[in-house]
Parts: sequence; structure tokens; C-alpha cells
Amino acid sequence: MATVAHTKNVALLTFLFLCLACPVVMGLRERKLSATLLDGYPDDFETDPFIRVGKKLYHFGQSQVSWFKANLICQSMGGVLASFDNPEEIEELSEHLKSNYPNDRWWWLSGSDLHSEGDFYWYGTGERMLYADWAGVQPDNAGGNEHCVHLWYKEPKYQMNDWKCRMNAFYICQTKKPTTVVVSVF
Repeated sequence: MATVAHTKNVALLTFLFLCLACPVVMGLRERKLSATLLDGYPDDFETDPFIRVGKKLYHFGQSQVSWFKANLICQSMGGVLASFDNPEEIEELSEHLKSNYPNDRWWWLSGSDLHSEGDFYWYGTGERMLYADWAGVQPDNAGGNEHCVHLWYKEPKYQMNDWKCRMNAFYICQTKKPTTVVVSVF
């Protein structure tokens, strides 16, 4: 399924091509083109099925699936399982979850140490997990087979825990922020 951002990017590229090709095909004067990338996007920008929480766009899956299946679902939507890089992002996510969902739900993130015990990476980005907000004594690799990261509610907020990847939990996908381009033709 194509995302809204992808569809808009295709439309933009088509527009740019037509702007550049029309003068050549029609023998008209040559046009000049200027494009500027803007940081951010308008508040009313359509991002369905993703919603803005803080500075990121998330989708909160309403079915319980394994970590592996959650990865596939997020990819099919043009995203990846969620990750975060700082305390602000996890705090915004925690506040959103507390305000909108029952606190007994567990939510898959893209973190895992499947490749090397205790060495956690965000599988959505391929980057080493530099910031983590683990609950209590986590990660503990209980039973020797907890390798995937989820969020669970531990009063007063959601925190991270390692868990068995094949267990079922809800999931949080994120997608890249859409790019806003201003095009001027003169």
C-alpha cells in the first residue's frame, strides 16, 4: 500500500518533469525552476493511517501479533516498528498511550538483541540503541530467550522490557516525516 507521502512525492516529480519538458516539446521559451525543501509540514497535512505524536508520525496497531509479524505489517504500510532517540520522544509516546489506550497493553518497538545478547539495535533504522528507558531491572533475558523490545506500563509511565519475540502484543509503527517542497517556475 502506498503512503500519502509517497503518492505526493510521485505527483511532485511528475509536475517537475512536466515543467521542465513542456518548453522543449512545445518550443516555448526555456523556463527556470527553483525548489526549496522546508523543515516540517503543515498541521493539516493528511498522514492517515499515521498520526503525529510530538515530531514523529505513528500508527498504533489494534491487533496483537508477534514482533516479526509487526515488522511486516509496518513495512507494508510504508513504515517500520517505532524507535526513539531521546527522553522527550519516549515521554511523548508514553503520554499518548496513557491518554488513548488501556494501560494493560504491551506495544512492540523495533529494538532487539537477536544478533548478540545484550547488544540492542533498533531494527527499523539499523542503529545501535543509544538511549533506552528500561523498566526496573530490565533487560533481563528471562529464560534465556527474550530478545525483542516492547513498552509496558510501569507506574507512572510506559517503559521498555525485553520479551519473547514470538509472543503477541500490539505494535507501534512509525513513518518518515513527509518532505515539503516549494517549487517556483519562472
